[in-house]
Amino acid sequence: MDKKATILIVEDEKIPAEFFKEILEINGYEVLGICDKGADAIKSALSLKPDVIFMDIMLKDNISGSEAALKISTSIDTKIIFLTAHSDEEMIEYALDAGAVNYLIKPYKEKQIITTLEMALKQKKDVTSKQERGIKLAGGFYYDFINKNLQLNHKEVEIGLKSLELVEYLCKNINRTVPHDELLDYLYENEKNKSTLRTLISRLNKTLKYNLINNNSKLGYKIVSVTEEKL
Repeated sequence: MDKKATILIVEDEKIPAEFFKEILEINGYEVLGICDKGADAIKSALSLKPDVIFMDIMLKDNISGSEAALKISTSIDTKIIFLTAHSDEEMIEYALDAGAVNYLIKPYKEKQIITTLEMALKQKKDVTSKQERGIKLAGGFYYDFINKNLQLNHKEVEIGLKSLELVEYLCKNINRTVPHDELLDYLYENEKNKSTLRTLISRLNKTLKYNLINNNSKLGYKIVSVTEEKL
């Protein structure tokens, strides 16, 4: 029998958490632990490195599930499935921007849990090393990793060195929302002012006459690939 995936459950209600644990173990998965706070979830995830995390969006401390997921997804290779009582598009988009590969809307049943888990385990994460030469971006743009330039209709677009560094970093993290602080650390040695980053992105989008960089004001920024845009 093949080794089943390891799971971390982050849920602020005891009964649903125990229900999840029971269902997962019955189906042969190893549950590494249960957390009900964002801070504990981050600590446990970084220590245990589970294959999959079931993450409730609403937790008991001042760190939300989305914030915890963002910290975890930028630190370790894991897949996060959000648990939410909300079915509105804004909440779901916010969750997925935080690094989740899927979500479950409460109340959920055993079949939904296992099917969603199996789908998540089959998904391949976007990794730059898998890109052969470049990547097709939304809006008809293309980033060339070999020549390190941004192109439109096979012609290089002049955007400036700092903007090019920004675009390349986001392309290396394609379809992932990169936190503000992570971008600031990469682009600037001492600058920690988010307004500097907003100005840089605003000028870039204005130069391109297209919003290449998507803004999630609560989480960060991302560039999407053509495949992601069509989903």
